[in-house]
Amino acid sequence: MKPFEEQFTAWVDGQLSGEDLAEFEKELAKHPEASVEKVAAQKVTKLLREHPTAPPLTNGDFFNLQIQKELMTSEVPVRFAWNPARWFWPLPRLILPAAACLLIAGVLFKMFIATGDRPTAFGKSPYFAQVIEVWPSEPGIWANTVYNPEQNVTVVWLDGLDYIPANYELK
Repeated sequence: MKPFEEQFTAWVDGQLSGEDLAEFEKELAKHPEASVEKVAAQKVTKLLREHPTAPPLTNGDFFNLQIQKELMTSEVPVRFAWNPARWFWPLPRLILPAAACLLIAGVLFKMFIATGDRPTAFGKSPYFAQVIEVWPSEPGIWANTVYNPEQNVTVVWLDGLDYIPANYELK
């Protein structure tokens, strides 16, 4: 069985007959607006049969010129025009994220870079180096380290060294 739309089109065109026409008319009783649609469809069909093609253009160049003129004089859409208010609008929305970034940068600077006069765990100076291991390159030399907390000084004591090379002189 065909769908209702296909049967309706065949009924408007007069192609239904016999048993199919009887069944469709029973179904059509449920749709009272169908007869009005059949009349409208028949009018459109008649007009299409009377005027199968569009009338030819007598002056095609004039028609094309009018279309081009209309396209050239139409307004530019707002989204393509330069609008200072649209350019400025994103700036206020960036204030809060920029302030948050500056705050985070300041906190990180204070925590990791700026030491100022803060006392350290190893003494008063913020610059502290701890000697972990000392070994001399020659087997007859012994190296020891001594740390003086009052003066915050670490001394490397070398035993068994006969001379100090010239490039190690104190200046």
